[in-house]
Amino acid sequence: MQLLLIIALLFALAVAVFAVQNAEPITVNLIRWQLETSLVVVVVGSAAAGALVAGVFGFIRQVRASWRIRQLQGQVHRLEQRLKALEPPATDEAQRAADDPQSSPPVA
Repeated sequence: MQLLLIIALLFALAVAVFAVQNAEPITVNLIRWQLETSLVVVVVGSAAAGALVAGVFGFIRQVRASWRIRQLQGQVHRLEQRLKALEPPATDEAQRAADDPQSSPPVA
């Protein structure tokens, strides 16, 4: 995670340096619109829009993963309850041994 942050910061620095070094005015044409602006605005705006789109997709993926985790935790809980219902009742000594993994098995 920290490596990803460092790479993102280095990329942002490279975009900023590129934008500042290419600061001449340009004309941006989009369908019927025409806008006179600096190349810095176009480059930084494009990078910010890309970061925003990537962030939205990442957020959606994170929410889906959280929902799936919650669903699987519920399934595990239900299966544990079902398993507990299917297990035969344990004796007191066997229950103590199961609760305490450090204890040795009873000697016959």
